[in-house]
Amino acid sequence: MQKVCMRNKLAWIGAIFTAVYFSGFTWFIFGRLPELQIMPLNNVGDFLAGAFGPIAFFWLILGFMQQGVELRLSADALKMQADELRASVEQQTALVAAQEHSLRNHERSLEPLLQLEYLGQEREDGDVFEKFSITNLGAYCESIAVELSDDRGEVEIGVELEPLHNNGTHDFVISEIEGRYCVRELVVKYKKISGNSSFQVFEVTKYNMDESPGIWIRKRPLQG
Repeated sequence: MQKVCMRNKLAWIGAIFTAVYFSGFTWFIFGRLPELQIMPLNNVGDFLAGAFGPIAFFWLILGFMQQGVELRLSADALKMQADELRASVEQQTALVAAQEHSLRNHERSLEPLLQLEYLGQEREDGDVFEKFSITNLGAYCESIAVELSDDRGEVEIGVELEPLHNNGTHDFVISEIEGRYCVRELVVKYKKISGNSSFQVFEVTKYNMDESPGIWIRKRPLQG
């Protein structure tokens, strides 16, 4: 707004100065018109060049000043556009982040809530098995695979289970976990209703107390 006022001010200054100059110039030559009529043309040209040179030079200076004002206005307009673009980019970035957060929350809501319970040992034909029960308190899952790792982290036992609906339960058995005290990692892999695969990890600790074996289960927090 100040630059617009400055531009108008320069125009008014130029107009006033020109009017004053021509008024003075008219007064100056009014009594010398007969001399101009008999003056050679080349002298008349020199006279007019000298007479209009100052006003032309003055308007040239005003033009440079006006151009400077216009350039500053253009620079301010470009800066405003850059600020608007920056604000738009920040807004779009925040919107994308909010959408990603919403998608993550939605995907997290599709996770099954698995609970693992140890039911004790079973014996069959001289073999000993560990019996477990897995319950789903969350969303539906399918393609369930239970994997028990050994001390080296390699898969020792694998069991496939039927799909689990909400509040669904499956029992399964695995071979006896040998040793008086050991810690194993039991991983339950599955496919969610969204089609994405995931897994949950349980820490299975085998211990013997007074010759009575037992298993303690601790579920690790979900990742992400």
